[in-house]
Amino acid sequence: MKKLIKLIFGKSKLFNCISWAYDKYLAEQATLYKPEQFKKCGQGVSIAKGVKINMPERMILGDNVFINRGTNINSVGGLYIGSNSGLGINCTIFTWEHRYLYADKIPFDEIAELKPVIIRDFVYIGANVKIMPGVEIGEGAVVGMGSVVTKNVPPLAIVMGNPAQIVFYRDKERFLKCKNEKKFGPLRLVGQYKENIAPIIKKRYEKELKELGMI
Repeated sequence: MKKLIKLIFGKSKLFNCISWAYDKYLAEQATLYKPEQFKKCGQGVSIAKGVKINMPERMILGDNVFINRGTNINSVGGLYIGSNSGLGINCTIFTWEHRYLYADKIPFDEIAELKPVIIRDFVYIGANVKIMPGVEIGEGAVVGMGSVVTKNVPPLAIVMGNPAQIVFYRDKERFLKCKNEKKFGPLRLVGQYKENIAPIIKKRYEKELKELGMI
């Protein structure tokens, strides 16, 4: 195809532009995944363009899973994502690591230590989060934007930071009520959505919010 483009447009700025667009199109096509490529894939799974998965056959996806653009998943060691869980933009998940502790060579040998990552149901992972090999994120947990998850996250915990630390827990009664009544919200906000400013934020930034025309 590129030879044909070059033949038509020659070596020109237009050729470079079209060639770049064609390369981008091919790259996007390579990141379009089909359910049959995964070990298991539930209903309502949505994977944005530009998501990179090196071994989808070692992934299990529950129902209504959403993986946002720019996410890079190395699933050699196995990855399980439960139902109604979502990943924000530009996340990174690794499921294996080099063997260096008892390696026969320096800095590491040819052995790949496989450590599956388990993400339970109703988990939300914010943008730019990095998840280390062997981590389990419990049901209903939330991982704040930019966090680096190096150890297991308990159910309903809200974690943030590098390394990610527990800063709060979700209300268990409210969570279970929503779960039992099947009140599941969208994993991404598109189109119309409701805006809310917490009272403490209004009080703290009243002057600035008024200048912005937001209150």
